[in-house]
Amino acid sequence: MVIFDKVKKFTRAREVMEQGLYPYFHAIESGPGTTVTIDGKEMIMIGSNNYLGLTGHPRVMEASIEAIRKYGTGCAGSRFLNGTLDIHEELEDVV
Repeated sequence: MVIFDKVKKFTRAREVMEQGLYPYFHAIESGPGTTVTIDGKEMIMIGSNNYLGLTGHPRVMEASIEAIRKYGTGCAGSRFLNGTLDIHEELEDVV
C-alpha cells in the first residue's frame, strides 16, 4: 500500500538505537525513588510521575497489599458499569 511506504522507509529510530542514543524503553531494575538502577548503574530519576514520592512509602505499599488482598488487581470494568468500588466512593467523599 502506498499509504505505508513512508512508514516502511522510516529508519531513524533504529539508527539512533544502534548509536546507543535512544532514550526510551530502558528497563528500570529497582523500585521507585529519586534514584533508580538502570543497566546496573544508579541514576537520578527525572522522568517519574511520582511527584510526592509516595509510591515507595511503607504505608502506601502496605495499603496497596491490603487492597489487592480484598479487591484483586483490578476492577474488571469501567466505573460507569461495574468498576466502582467502595474505596473509590470513600476517596471521593474525602476529597
